[in-house]
Amino acid sequence: MADNSTGQKTEEPTPKRKREAREKGQVAKSQELNQAFTLLASFSMLYILFSGMMDSLTMEVTSYLDFDTVVNLDIASAYNILMEAIFYVASLVVPVMLASAIMGIVINFSQVGPLFTGESLKPKLDSLNIIKGFGKLFSIKSLVEMVKSVLKIIIIAVIAYIYLRNSITDLITMTEQGLQPALMMIGNLIFKAAVAITIFLVGVGVFDFIYQKWEHKRNLKMTKYEVKQERKEMEGDPMIQQQRKQRQREMSMNRMMSSVKDADVVITNPTHIAVALEYDLDEMEAPIIVAKGEDFVAQKIKEKAREAEVEIIENKPLARSLNKMAEIGDQVPVELYQAVAEILAKIFQKRN
Repeated sequence: MADNSTGQKTEEPTPKRKREAREKGQVAKSQELNQAFTLLASFSMLYILFSGMMDSLTMEVTSYLDFDTVVNLDIASAYNILMEAIFYVASLVVPVMLASAIMGIVINFSQVGPLFTGESLKPKLDSLNIIKGFGKLFSIKSLVEMVKSVLKIIIIAVIAYIYLRNSITDLITMTEQGLQPALMMIGNLIFKAAVAITIFLVGVGVFDFIYQKWEHKRNLKMTKYEVKQERKEMEGDPMIQQQRKQRQREMSMNRMMSSVKDADVVITNPTHIAVALEYDLDEMEAPIIVAKGEDFVAQKIKEKAREAEVEIIENKPLARSLNKMAEIGDQVPVELYQAVAEILAKIFQKRN
């Protein structure tokens, strides 16, 4: 027997399939876009703080190279200088790292929205499979990623070269301007090149995000058999539904048959229809139909009526009208009051 689960994935993913993939952390997002914007945030923060950082760095280096400090240097003072230097470098780096982290969170949230799942943290035994590992390493996707990375490096190198070539004259003469102006010029050059490179990376990231969305949707596509199986799981198997309905009918039939013993009269067709009526003078405004049915059900109603010694009356027009005009639990229709009242009056008179 052929495996129906194998086939072309031509069907759009269902909401359930998308929801399950999202719960597993399988969402469309571009790492290229994340890297581009975090790089942009880092360079922007560096550009904003660069002038102050240069002034502060110059003062710090000057104080460390002070003659008295060098002459009186011992182990304790060297340790203090080292710790101060570490904290100072950290104070310079933290704002840049913080800007990069915030931008990464914002871009990631804008791509996938609120998503908290620990599925990606669970250990996967498939990752230990060497054969599958080699397969992924030499797959078409890996080849495409490698080509894309090489092209990115080449284009970034070309952009950096262009900016360096255009500023070669300034770089040659910067030694004549002093240390701080030279550092400022180098910083501006690096920032301009970084902006150009970042714009290129953002463009790559946007196209990569569009591709990731398309790839993600393509991977989630389903075969006709998968769609059919999912519909069965959500709506229930037709065989199980049929069995459930059958049990419900049997329970309803049992309840109806148990109500026949409380009836005051059963009106018949005489063979095809049977309608059981109950009437309590003190509690009911009108007689109520407690059971009714045709053919086999009608025969069962009459059997239960005989067992409970309930009066059975043959009245073809009335039996047809009651069966057609009212359901179980309904009161007798007003237009049939007279006919039913006459029958019940005879039965109550007979009992008394």
